[in-house]
Amino acid sequence: MDVPPTTTGLQERKRFRSASLSEVARRADVRMAVLWLALGAGLAVLTTRVVDWYIMTDELLYERLAISVGHHHSPLPQIHGEVIGNVNQLYPLLLAPLFDGELVPSGLHDAHVLNALVMSSAGVPAFLLARRVTQSVRLSYVVAALTICVPWIVLSSFLMTEVVAYPAFLWAVLLLQQATVSPRPRNDIGLLVALAIATFARTQFAVLLFVVPVALYVHQLAFTKAGSWLARIRDAARGVVSSHRVLAAVYGGLIVVAVALLIAGELSSVLGTYSVTAEGNLVPSGMGRSLLEHFALLGLGLGILPFVLGIAWLLVSVIGSRVPERHAFASIAVVAFVAFLFEVTSYDLRFGQGRLHDRYLFYVGPLVLVAFVAMLQEERWPRWSLFVSGGLLALSFSYIPIARYDKLNVDSPITALNRNLLDLGGSVNGARSLLAVATLIVVGLLLIGPAILRRRQLTVVLVVIALLAIPAQTALAFTRLLTVDGTSGRPITVDQSVVFDWIDRDLGTNAKVTMVPYPFLYGNYWDNVAYWWNVEFWNASVQRAAVYEGAFTGTPETFPTTELTFDRTTGRANVSPSAYSAQAVAETRFRLAGKQLSDLRGVVLIQNEQPWRAQWLTFDLYRDGWTVPKVAGKIRVFADPGQTERLRRYLTISVRGPDGVPARPFSVTSNESTWQAQADERGTSNQVSVCVPPHAYADVEINAPRYSPIYGDPKSEPSFGSYARSAGVLVTGISMADETTPC
Repeated sequence: MDVPPTTTGLQERKRFRSASLSEVARRADVRMAVLWLALGAGLAVLTTRVVDWYIMTDELLYERLAISVGHHHSPLPQIHGEVIGNVNQLYPLLLAPLFDGELVPSGLHDAHVLNALVMSSAGVPAFLLARRVTQSVRLSYVVAALTICVPWIVLSSFLMTEVVAYPAFLWAVLLLQQATVSPRPRNDIGLLVALAIATFARTQFAVLLFVVPVALYVHQLAFTKAGSWLARIRDAARGVVSSHRVLAAVYGGLIVVAVALLIAGELSSVLGTYSVTAEGNLVPSGMGRSLLEHFALLGLGLGILPFVLGIAWLLVSVIGSRVPERHAFASIAVVAFVAFLFEVTSYDLRFGQGRLHDRYLFYVGPLVLVAFVAMLQEERWPRWSLFVSGGLLALSFSYIPIARYDKLNVDSPITALNRNLLDLGGSVNGARSLLAVATLIVVGLLLIGPAILRRRQLTVVLVVIALLAIPAQTALAFTRLLTVDGTSGRPITVDQSVVFDWIDRDLGTNAKVTMVPYPFLYGNYWDNVAYWWNVEFWNASVQRAAVYEGAFTGTPETFPTTELTFDRTTGRANVSPSAYSAQAVAETRFRLAGKQLSDLRGVVLIQNEQPWRAQWLTFDLYRDGWTVPKVAGKIRVFADPGQTERLRRYLTISVRGPDGVPARPFSVTSNESTWQAQADERGTSNQVSVCVPPHAYADVEINAPRYSPIYGDPKSEPSFGSYARSAGVLVTGISMADETTPC
């Protein structure tokens, strides 16, 4: 006999169903973890093949920030012993344990392993987001895999904030979607924490502070019922505030602080080193075309077809979806997409030097991928949205810049495909036409696809196409990275540690060394810069950089420098920043007094006398050693502290003439000897003696009567390119022997 179900029985069945759903969710989460770890391990195989730096000075900055955490035992961002306004501190904090007490090559290898696992973890929030939107575990796996396999994942090969920013952004979006659908204080607090983490992962994500209220409002407006549009607009605003009181209170406080900072003229300073990006005209000329160019790059990187379907779904859903989960996601994705597109385009036009930086834009890619799989579930595909998304992408392709790059373009990893496009199209316009036509064909096939194939078959075909098209571009990006010499001019896969980290191996990573950058490589600005990048990057012990008369640094203002000056009568320095220093062997401005410990690859390591002083100091020469027309250069040799008698010192001086110029005469004169000779581009050297009185100094003069135009001043790149000086001969080296004799 049938017995009607009791209330208790219904509750049991409900609990059983919930338990089953929970079990399914747990199995899905375990499988997702396995997928992430498997793809992360595969990615680590590629990232650990990179054993050199590639992006300067970005990688140097984050490496130095990580090392400083260990040296100073402080989470504050410090470079060269000074706190800097860096907001992107999450990644250096994550790296710090890997470099603490370790040689740089070992820390770099471990960082590349960590990079692969952290950046690929973006697949986890992408999976959870897709599951919330689609309620399909299988399609969510597709989104997770594609999120990890996008071309921009190649950025995990470098010490860059994108590594942590990618998953941080997606977690923030996931928590925003949850707070939108289920407004409650707990979810608001979780969202605020996620926003803070995302902003500390990458300052760029401060734009999310604008995305959140707009997305919440768009969603609230869609579900607000009122008699008129004006009433709906008003009631929606009230609904957002009443549903998100915690968020409203925090935003109220932020607005008060922002107004106060704006009145004080300090609002942009909250962005730290990126404060300049919030200043000036945020809508520069050329914005319309550049928006299309950036739109095209993202569409190309996402394989065209998934992008067209994803954008089409977002357009339809943000307007007409009545399912809260889907509409909330569509509102967030559309607002975030527009905000990031505007932000990155504005930045590129103002600071991008004519280049497109899709590595600043790719974060919204997984949102389009979620929309792509959501579209696959729709029973009918609205033709108008397919026409709009496909037509807009085809139009954008007619403007996309397509240039050949010898190396991987880190700012735009998508350009790894450019060679293939140019080969197929025959020219830039041909490649653009090829992409535009391909997009229109895709739209046509999508329109007739449901009439040819069953929905399940069509879904499988489209998923397979996406799983082939997107990873294929990623493979091209890694191939270009690993098979072409890096920006350092060296193979990126060849270990350079035995060449460059000798200072750390001599002194240990906890020693404190001050390097003194000097442009001694003849006639080449960037080779000199890269030389000192290597000195600092490969040695954790190099913790300071000293600059004399602002002559040359090689690093931007983000890297504070120690300004050196010397007393011209005693040689005493104004500061003594460390026990050790690293100077160029070819340094011709001054030589710090101390015990020479080693000499390798053009750098001499000195255990400095304390307080710092100069053994000798030059005057009236260009700061890279050239003689000034009609001016006698001087080498001033100082008496040693405690010297009580006149002592003869011996200087070995090396001189050369400009390239392509006949040998020209010069003379070197001291109070004890004279050297007269001629110098051509091969150079010459000789030893001269000078008698130095106690508690004083003696000068050696260098004269070159003939002069001619030479390359510009290597103080900076603009000054080097000016070619606005003439010179006689180049002093390529000055060394003083330890031996002395009474005069």
